[in-house]
Amino acid sequence: MQSRRNLRMLRPVGSCAIMLIAALMLARATIVLAVDAPADQPTTAPAEAASDTPSLSPLELISKAGYFIYPLALCSILAVAIIIERFIALQRRKVIPAGFIAGLKGVSQDPVEDREQALRYCEQNDSALARIIAAGIRRLPRGVAAAEKSMEDAGANESLKLRQNLRFLYSMGNVATLLGLIGTISGMIRAFHVASILGPGHADKLSEGIYEAMVNTFAGLAIAIVVTVFYYFLVGRIERLVTELSDAANEFGRMAGFDDAAIDSAAAAEKSAAGL
Repeated sequence: MQSRRNLRMLRPVGSCAIMLIAALMLARATIVLAVDAPADQPTTAPAEAASDTPSLSPLELISKAGYFIYPLALCSILAVAIIIERFIALQRRKVIPAGFIAGLKGVSQDPVEDREQALRYCEQNDSALARIIAAGIRRLPRGVAAAEKSMEDAGANESLKLRQNLRFLYSMGNVATLLGLIGTISGMIRAFHVASILGPGHADKLSEGIYEAMVNTFAGLAIAIVVTVFYYFLVGRIERLVTELSDAANEFGRMAGFDDAAIDSAAAAEKSAAGL
């Protein structure tokens, strides 16, 4: 299981390496074509003209990137939407409100006797922690074991909710890398086709394929890097929130007397086993 996970983690790295190798091959072929160009067809502009060359805007680069830049743009939009949604959903006040346990103690001294007040307080302060504790309070009349089991199930469900859309976000990084690779290969094919038909010395035609390859390489790698950084950042935040949820649920358990009930149950079991 661990080896499969490691292989999935290495897929973007392998795709990035393939893209870089393809880009280097295209650059080498371009240099060879430039060197082999006839002497009566200059391949470089004078130094004065080079210094006056206008820079390309991002929109101009995108227009030279071919058709594969559009699915790459869609990947980036989806990734940004998921990142914003997760940042909003993973705010600490929405998962573990400050002072929630203290407020619950104030309205419910005994979760069994003050059960309705405790449930009402959880509904008024809806959050992941509130839903976990409410699940335990509802099962308290059936015993401590049933309440603990209900809280464990609710905690597992809330943990899944915190991880919602993360797998899709990670897949956006992989898809962007592969789309960039396809765009790179498409640009290389276009450049070599022009070189084979027109021959060397037609830099204006050859540059169209080079632009397509390089822009797609850059876009695919840029999206994959940003997505990967935010993915691991969000995973770290979720792990911290899950740990804090567990600590808060344990604090409620101590407040509700789960530990004392567990000790009494163990003592009763020992007496029964001893025949007392």
